[in-house]
Amino acid sequence: MGRKSKANVRRPEILSHFYDVIIEEGFEGASIAKIAKRMKVNPSLLIHYFSTKEAMVSGLIEYIIATYSNQLLPDFSRENDPAMRWEDVLEVISRLNWDMFVNHAVYYNCYTLGLRDPEVRRQFVALYETLASRLMLEIEFASQNGIISVRDPQKASDMIISLLEGANFYQYVRPQEWTLEQRRELIRSIVSTILKSDCF
Repeated sequence: MGRKSKANVRRPEILSHFYDVIIEEGFEGASIAKIAKRMKVNPSLLIHYFSTKEAMVSGLIEYIIATYSNQLLPDFSRENDPAMRWEDVLEVISRLNWDMFVNHAVYYNCYTLGLRDPEVRRQFVALYETLASRLMLEIEFASQNGIISVRDPQKASDMIISLLEGANFYQYVRPQEWTLEQRRELIRSIVSTILKSDCF
């Protein structure tokens, strides 16, 4: 019992330092030795919890997803007014950005790893399935209450998430960086246009 409790404390602590090392050294430059040096511990301690760097990467992704998936789309059901509830959903969507939760360099490195590693891919699939299903439920609720008119909430949810992912990537490669307000207004405008179209 004591050992399990210690692991529950130690593993997140190690992953937190791993995250910081990735930000400072880059994904390829991060190593068990550098993490141990940062923590001022012997590398064997890290190997006790994570046998390889790959195991640590998998743990980091699991930690990020477990920590932030519930924050992506919070529970809106406490709002009784359907119009206000949909407005709250729109506001969260328009500000949804991975930088709110995790350094974008760390996120995209983990994401790229998912293209090669089936387990990492499985974790990302689960994350986006959760996001898509929560958004779909809110679209259904707003549509059933006459706030919007959508025949295919799943298709609309997929389109909005695709838009958000594109915006999250594009903001780092466009010639001029968006302000938070510019990004918010653009996404709100596009989401509204999407949901007013006859596609859904």
